[in-house]
Amino acid sequence: MKKISRLSKTALLEHPDHDHFSQQFLVSLTTQSDESVDVHIAAEEEKDFHVREDVNYTLSVTASESRYVYYKFDKTTETVMVQISSSDDVCLAVSVQDSDCPVFDLNENIKYEGKYQSMTRKGALTVTKNEFEDGFFLVFIARPDNYECNIQTRRRVKSGLIQVLSEFPNRTSTLSFKIRKTLSRADYVKPILIIIGIIFAFFAFAIILVYLFFLFGSVKDVVNLEDQEAQIHDELQKRNTTEIKELLETTKLNVKMVSRYPVKTKKRSFNYLWHVLSVSIFYGIPVVQLVTTYQRMVNKTGNQDLCYYNFFCAHPLLGFSDFNHIFSNIAYILLGGLFMFVVLHRHNTIPERQGVGIPEHYGIYYAMGVSLIIEGLLSACYHICPSQSNYQFDTSFMYVMAVLCSVKLYQNRHSDINATAYSTFTILGLLIFVAMIGILHSHFLIWLSFYVGYIGLCLYLSFKIYFLSYVIQGFKKVEEEIHLTGLTKKTFTPNKKVRFVLLILANGVNMAMLLLGLCLYSVDATDFGSFLLLILLGNAILHTIFYTCMKLIHGERLCIEAIVYGILSLAVWTLSALYFFDKSTLWMVTPAESRNWNQECVLLEFFDKHDIWHLLSAPALYFTFMLLLCLDDDLVQTPQESIPVF
Repeated sequence: MKKISRLSKTALLEHPDHDHFSQQFLVSLTTQSDESVDVHIAAEEEKDFHVREDVNYTLSVTASESRYVYYKFDKTTETVMVQISSSDDVCLAVSVQDSDCPVFDLNENIKYEGKYQSMTRKGALTVTKNEFEDGFFLVFIARPDNYECNIQTRRRVKSGLIQVLSEFPNRTSTLSFKIRKTLSRADYVKPILIIIGIIFAFFAFAIILVYLFFLFGSVKDVVNLEDQEAQIHDELQKRNTTEIKELLETTKLNVKMVSRYPVKTKKRSFNYLWHVLSVSIFYGIPVVQLVTTYQRMVNKTGNQDLCYYNFFCAHPLLGFSDFNHIFSNIAYILLGGLFMFVVLHRHNTIPERQGVGIPEHYGIYYAMGVSLIIEGLLSACYHICPSQSNYQFDTSFMYVMAVLCSVKLYQNRHSDINATAYSTFTILGLLIFVAMIGILHSHFLIWLSFYVGYIGLCLYLSFKIYFLSYVIQGFKKVEEEIHLTGLTKKTFTPNKKVRFVLLILANGVNMAMLLLGLCLYSVDATDFGSFLLLILLGNAILHTIFYTCMKLIHGERLCIEAIVYGILSLAVWTLSALYFFDKSTLWMVTPAESRNWNQECVLLEFFDKHDIWHLLSAPALYFTFMLLLCLDDDLVQTPQESIPVF
């Protein structure tokens, strides 16, 4: 042959539904030789070219020889899933293309038609009849290298340790695939209605429980009593130097001493609610814009590597590729609304009585309920297209809820000297910013900078807690003692020994969590966002355990409400954690490596384990919030002079 030659041949082929039929095909050959070259062409029939449902097929693919097969929808099939598996780590590209010619089966052009994804050992594609009404070609290509599929290869190439196309000379992969019928859109109704029914059954259980506790629980004797007007004549007057000195020197503080401004602190607590609402609006709008753009890009380009779905359990609906993971967040939204309803009922039912019980600051409780709702909305947005670039959407309001729980526990016994909403959300904003930097650039220097800053924050908060927010006055008092008595043993002996020891223990636990994070980072076992969430949740749990233990140490009892909600929250958290740690995706690696973690649906053929985590963690958070709401109900009629501060 010369440089370019075309041969037109007619072949007699067999079809599974017919005895035979004629097919004409065109062969184009090129060469760089100026002389004629002898070429021998042998055409072989492709076995199993027409594939059927629920049949396992096996074929081999090389970097120079792609393979493709054809599937046609029958009249009763609306949606199918193509599941592919391989026993080797050769990087593959799998594409679903329309049944028209030409077929794009080269590494350079496979992305120009249909939808495609990279894979090594596992892959899955969900295809609907609306997308490919006349059927589709299923195309398999072996990539010339593993750069697209292996995170370690990418790192070594970027660092110059290896050259692309030189690491994997053997590019042959043997793979198996099966096309199976999956749920149609009409089949989605049943699992959705079942979950909604379960949630409303939980609503009934939760409301009945609240009603019974109001009738027979610790607050039954104060319900519907008349409110007592607060004494507000000295609300605007700040503590003078003598009063501050008395607070710093007193070893046995009581709630009355730190609840001097009941009206002001009550109003100030609602700043948390307004801050949460403002932040959620301005934070949520660009989130919706971004993830909607991502979904449009996936739909338009067909690139399944843009989003880290669990492809073995991703059900498309309403233009979303993974509707089930979006829908399962409805539990957060509904239970957040339920908690706000319970707080509103308590707010309107239990009277405000001055001088007794723990001062109620309902603003933080409302903020916690709103945060739970926003967490559900943002988590749903994240699951529209989960990836490294938007992971913080899924965790930002988990940070908020963890911090609000700690703030509320501290506020119970430090009404006047608690952190303001402005300082709390300023710190939260910095944390979310640091989380974003750590997620996008998980460099060791980022972790080191965070460690230094976090240790400094722990020391600052320790001084704030020890000196009851009067840090400057506290150090001045220490300085005065040094001038009067010199550096003696008494100078270094803490005045509030119990508080000092507890702060030492709390800082020790935080340093242990930092060390654990460093160990996990060194083996690529965690990401920065999850590590930060671990620290905040760890502190919230630590504070709750500490608060409960101190109640018992000071002779206070745990009311029946706190015991019931505590047991329920612990049980549901334990169960939900089992599903949380059994991951089905992992965005810290390549999309192909993430697919190796993909798992089948386990609930109603519609939800996977991460969906179950959503459905279980929502009631776990609700029970946790209810525990905090009822934790001090045993003190509703106790004079504040008799309630210790810890």
